[in-house]
Amino acid sequence: MKIRIAIGAAAAYAALALAGIAPAPTSAAALLFDSKIQPEHVVLNKGAKTAKSPDKEKVPFNHKTHSLKNYSADLKSVIGCAECHHTDQPKSALKGILKTSEREDVLTTAGLEKADAKPVKSCASCHAQVDVKPAGWAENPKVTYEDGDEVVLTNEEAYHRNCITCHEAAKKTKADTLAPIKCADCHSGKPTSGND
Repeated sequence: MKIRIAIGAAAAYAALALAGIAPAPTSAAALLFDSKIQPEHVVLNKGAKTAKSPDKEKVPFNHKTHSLKNYSADLKSVIGCAECHHTDQPKSALKGILKTSEREDVLTTAGLEKADAKPVKSCASCHAQVDVKPAGWAENPKVTYEDGDEVVLTNEEAYHRNCITCHEAAKKTKADTLAPIKCADCHSGKPTSGND
């Protein structure tokens, strides 16, 4: 039954991609499951237009450019995989509020190509919508920041903290960078230029 649902979902997504409504991934499986295949495009906020934010569209994300170009916060280097896929590093490498580690080595493209490499989790594997429990977790993860505030890291909270923090730092480095920081820049429902 799960296989039929997955095949149906992949076929539906492929039809949308061919129609130009959704970006074409390098692999439909990369969007549906934890994977060893690096997708070219990913759709964040798949459960868009929630009751809390009825006007928010889905967020197309160009994984390829973020993983190959100098898109680090200082715009001088390629972003390391573990910057976003933070569970894909050894416990000794965790910094700040990060608590979960699931690899012995830091995730790299070369490491992912090894036959025995574990697949990379999708963001939604751990960070789900408000009031939704991620599969395999008792609840959405929670963290306590330096100011003492405990925050539930739903997918919205995790994306905003990780993406916007990096984009704001990039804007401080280079004011005219195209890194989006306004809601409508990301929540357009449409892929952005090749500089995304």
